[in-house]
Amino acid sequence: MEASADKPLHRLPNHVAVLGAAGGLGQGILRICRAEGIAFTAIVRSRPERIVNVPPHSKVAVVTSLADRAALSKAFSGADLVLTAVGVTATSNERSALLSENAAEVEAAMLAAGVDRIIIINTLLVSVPGKPASRAIRFFSWMPGRIGRGAREQQAVADARGNGAFSAVRWTLAPAVLNSHGKHVAPVAAVDWPGALNSWMPVSYDAMARWMIEEAAANQFVKAAPLVSRGR
Repeated sequence: MEASADKPLHRLPNHVAVLGAAGGLGQGILRICRAEGIAFTAIVRSRPERIVNVPPHSKVAVVTSLADRAALSKAFSGADLVLTAVGVTATSNERSALLSENAAEVEAAMLAAGVDRIIIINTLLVSVPGKPASRAIRFFSWMPGRIGRGAREQQAVADARGNGAFSAVRWTLAPAVLNSHGKHVAPVAAVDWPGALNSWMPVSYDAMARWMIEEAAANQFVKAAPLVSRGR
């Protein structure tokens, strides 16, 4: 079963909250929301003017720290779910910017706002929650600079989930290979059954964004660690 990039297979949510809305994937999510008439709350740490073309019933929320439960709860209010597009950037050295360090606060804010669904983007190199880090992620974790920090954070997010983070809500960890020039084909998430066609080919931000939005409503892979696949 393979979805096209512009034809949803499932009903779509009415309102999504997007953590990391100013980044490449975050902007992809907002583009799909605009195209499908889905209201959004674009959550950014600074410079809200970077989010443009905000349609009616959508908004931009500035939350400077993921540890700020009250601000997050206010930003999540009215949303059906939370989509994470948070990455490690040159300006995200602070603990307050890391999802792995603030998973408990994000979860508490979701519950306070009455939101019980989250899709967490990660890398295809990351291990299934509760399992040791893969050789690949350990290798990249040793690298200096942003690559090493990014690998360590991505594994830390999976480790946090394995240690019980987000256990009070419905969650999907969605590992993927992403770039802005990836194939514009909607990826299919799959548990790792025998013979699954799990792909290491990059998919575009918009393609992954559409999959995340469709999965939010389809709710087929809750409490699993799906891989991005080109088919079944």
